[in-house]
Amino acid sequence: MTNIKFSVVIPLFNKVDSIVRTITSITNQHLSASEIIVIDDGSTDGSAEKVESLDIPNLTLVRQANQGVSVARNNGVSLAKHKYVAFIDADDQWSVFFLYEMNKLIQRFPEYQCFASAYQKVLEGGCFKDPKIVMPEVSAQGEVMNDYFAVCAKGDLPFMPSSFVITTTLFESVGGFPPGETMGEDQALFSQIALFSSIVYTPLVLMLYHTDSENRACERHLPQDLLPFAKRLMVQAVDGTRCEKSKRDMIKYCAAHACHLIKLNLRAGNAQTAKKLLKLPICKLKPLHHKVFNLWYVSLSIFNMLQDSLKATNPANPNSQ
Repeated sequence: MTNIKFSVVIPLFNKVDSIVRTITSITNQHLSASEIIVIDDGSTDGSAEKVESLDIPNLTLVRQANQGVSVARNNGVSLAKHKYVAFIDADDQWSVFFLYEMNKLIQRFPEYQCFASAYQKVLEGGCFKDPKIVMPEVSAQGEVMNDYFAVCAKGDLPFMPSSFVITTTLFESVGGFPPGETMGEDQALFSQIALFSSIVYTPLVLMLYHTDSENRACERHLPQDLLPFAKRLMVQAVDGTRCEKSKRDMIKYCAAHACHLIKLNLRAGNAQTAKKLLKLPICKLKPLHHKVFNLWYVSLSIFNMLQDSLKATNPANPNSQ
């Protein structure tokens, strides 16, 4: 069996505490990467210097002014010398068998252009948690996933940017990652792939998705509205060219996304943002979530009113010791 040559693309922005761990997980692969391309997106914490100090022969470090993760990944693909590109974020880790298993998937399904694996979350404190992936049993040998939107509508994403491989041809044909979108850029790409191609998937856990790392975008920016990928997908769902099941799955996926944003805002105490999102008609497609979040919103609103009342009744005395 001829081994596939993989180009690995890493977008890097202020991950000085994580990047060595990530690169080590690549250099330790059972099947070696042919090249590693690190696109430093204007880091200011010494991340790029840390990469340089590793002195890895097949690693190329490219520095650019800060333009966002989408541009960094797209630029990395444009520099790739090989047909198959694997992405990994600068704070995630691969199993030593990730590229080996991707190689086997490509050999088994040579007519396809996108391949992915399951993953596991690493939480603060080093705890591990399986994502909620609701789908029929899949062979470890891999199967073609033709129901991406249905799967995503019921739980977490079945794979992440750091656990998938794509051909440069397919990547370019769907437009790559959308520049300027600070969140949801991965779901934007996955959605376009699912609309126009098929994904070969293995349930083997071949990547660790670190939610315990520094400088995470989802912690810097809490969305106040549906992300652009979901808005585009809702338009695409009703364009008249898709079967009814596909339309329903796409809309339900957007509803699940809206519910996720509601939950994030309620947790953060943003009652008014949650209320605005709850009014979106698609939320009613998730009736249980809609009911629970409405109750949560009412409870949070009452709590906030009581807090405001207490502050008004007992204003802080600036002269008190």
